[in-house]
Amino acid sequence: MVGKNDYLGVSSPLSLAGPSSRDEQLQKQLELSLEKNNMYESETISSLRQSVMNKLEEITKRFIYEASIRKGFTPDDAKKAGGIVMTFGSCRLGVQAANADIDAVCICPRHITRSDFFEGVYKMLARRPEVTQLTAIRDAFVPIIKLKFSGISVDLLCARLNLQTIPDDLDIDDTALLVPLDERCIRSVNGTRVADEILKSVPDIPTFRTAVRCIKLWATRRGIYSNILGFLGGVAWALMVARVCQLYPNACASTVASKVFSIMVNWQWPHPVVLRDSPEGPHLSSIQSWNPKRNPIDKTHKMPIITPAYPTMCATHNMTNSTFRIVIGECKRAAQIMDKIMVGSLPWDALFEGHAFFKNYRHYLQIVVSSDDSLRQLQWSGLVESRLRGLTNKLESIHGLVLVHPFVEGFDNVYTCTSHEQITAAVNGIGNACPQEDTNGVKIYTRTFYIGLYFRLGSVRDQGQIDISRPISEFKRYVRNWEQYNEQHMGVVVRYLRRSVLD
Repeated sequence: MVGKNDYLGVSSPLSLAGPSSRDEQLQKQLELSLEKNNMYESETISSLRQSVMNKLEEITKRFIYEASIRKGFTPDDAKKAGGIVMTFGSCRLGVQAANADIDAVCICPRHITRSDFFEGVYKMLARRPEVTQLTAIRDAFVPIIKLKFSGISVDLLCARLNLQTIPDDLDIDDTALLVPLDERCIRSVNGTRVADEILKSVPDIPTFRTAVRCIKLWATRRGIYSNILGFLGGVAWALMVARVCQLYPNACASTVASKVFSIMVNWQWPHPVVLRDSPEGPHLSSIQSWNPKRNPIDKTHKMPIITPAYPTMCATHNMTNSTFRIVIGECKRAAQIMDKIMVGSLPWDALFEGHAFFKNYRHYLQIVVSSDDSLRQLQWSGLVESRLRGLTNKLESIHGLVLVHPFVEGFDNVYTCTSHEQITAAVNGIGNACPQEDTNGVKIYTRTFYIGLYFRLGSVRDQGQIDISRPISEFKRYVRNWEQYNEQHMGVVVRYLRRSVLD
């Protein structure tokens, strides 16, 4: 039990009360509901995940050895160069669900360049029969290799440290390692460092982990689990849960989960959520800690939830005016449901009820991303998705358009087309005209995204009175400026739809 003067965080707890028998009963019911919804991985999946990690580290060490030899190292020195693979995200926090991805970073010595990594590791992975859906996204904010290894999705980053050798027992939490890294390397290693600091900042790790699983399931079901599209991603939700754990250090997970919603609704945003006083570290020329007094861009963050590892960063910097309102609205709804769950008038499944995105709006945008090659489609659709937030920001600036709601999932289809008309139908999102069973035609791969639009009632009642063509044209021009874009093999179509078309 945490005492009055023995607490974690930047303020004293709101309550030191421990769980009642009713709370413990709710906790057991919550765990059963989470298990039913596959929020725990089986021993088989856990073993497979560890096997994949071991193989990734073998590949990394072999790549660094071979690259070192090519750079003139002796075999002994090349072997000593080392190299390790570290997880971050849900796997590092210990909250991975049965179908969770592996988020990992390859730690390389200073003589290995990022170009070496993307060439060498990519080629080694491509030769492995267990690897599918392999693609490298070099020009992302944080460059990444995406793949499936033995059926498990993997996001693989690269970080070069200013060390001649990378030992197996490297202390990644040593801030001295950050000098003199560039911003991309710092962001890559900070995923692991942030997870470590979160676990150090909570009073009870099992309670934290159960509460995170609960909030993650709820946020996913309600369509608000996505950093890239302006909602809260896994790290942001974990940070929010960790702060509530600090405020209620002796509470069980069911209580912590219930408090998350009311605290988010009543928090004095944009006052930041932090787990600890701003940590000290070496001066970095490439990136500064989050500080709205010193960095003007930090003042614009609407729901700042700050990472605890140096240099501190805002985990919610992508949030827009619309996604802020949507998240707060969902938390209000969840808080009302939680009140009923806590007194026994509703089951936990009521909290995890799915979203109603395709019924909530009268107006939608449909964005269809297409290509004639499966690997090219992975890169192209990922690029477009990463830039959808730019479209939502531009749409928000239009007078009369008061809410812009991006849906967090894309819908993939493959069509086999035997005529130009069928190809046109596929790339325009009217793919039901294509015979998917025909193996003699041209395959078209599509991924479709949706954005819900809410127009102000009153004098402006019809979409036809509001011109949204300019931000759409700018968005299409922006994504088509991608250096790898080829109009002969790739396409993007944005269509306005009424809800009746989607029913």
